[in-house]
Amino acid sequence: MLKVENISKFFGKKQVLCDVSLQIEQGQTVALLGENGAGKSTLLRIMSGFFEANSGKVTFDDIDIRLKRTEFLHNIGYVQEISALYGEMSVYDFLNFAADIRQINSETKRRRFIDIIKNLQLSEVLTQKTETLSKGFKKRTELAAVLLAEPKVLLLDEPTEGLDPNQKAVLRKIIKDYARQHIVVISTHTLEDVDTLADRVLLLHKGKMQFDGSLSSFKETADNDLSASFQKATSV
Repeated sequence: MLKVENISKFFGKKQVLCDVSLQIEQGQTVALLGENGAGKSTLLRIMSGFFEANSGKVTFDDIDIRLKRTEFLHNIGYVQEISALYGEMSVYDFLNFAADIRQINSETKRRRFIDIIKNLQLSEVLTQKTETLSKGFKKRTELAAVLLAEPKVLLLDEPTEGLDPNQKAVLRKIIKDYARQHIVVISTHTLEDVDTLADRVLLLHKGKMQFDGSLSSFKETADNDLSASFQKATSV
């Protein structure tokens, strides 16, 4: 279980998150919604260990990130919105680098490489420098690098933004398959992602948790219309 307890975050004097709490069980896919500036990316970065909260705590299976940071991060995979690829590396070299950073042994690495390259359809670009990839292949390469470690918690920031319909379909299938046995949290402005992938919605509004419940309950707030529900919930 991933637990966020009473998290608050300031940047200077500006409070970005205010007393946010949530719990997510294995097998849940959670959509994190909110207007620009609501605190979605900041919350993901705190859950990933990229940022440190000013107050509150984050745990996974009772492992506190403040007390056992390395053990906690071993369970977390994070794909941020802004590309984190090394442009001069080939796709293969980048994946190999990511596996070595995670200290994945040779036999396990070989097996996971085969599965992930096939599932994410990366074979045609393995020798290509990542800086030359299309946005769709960049997203898939970053996701592949994270999935090599088979994290129990997968955090995704705007995973389908800028992709064409076919690329979105490929990525959504991969995410959906992975989510069956893991925790997946997706921060997104794309309501189609929410409708397709999520079984639960978290809505942040001005740094506070505005809604936490099932996708069906969220949609019911505005006559089963997802877009209208979002507009209604953020119009306060």
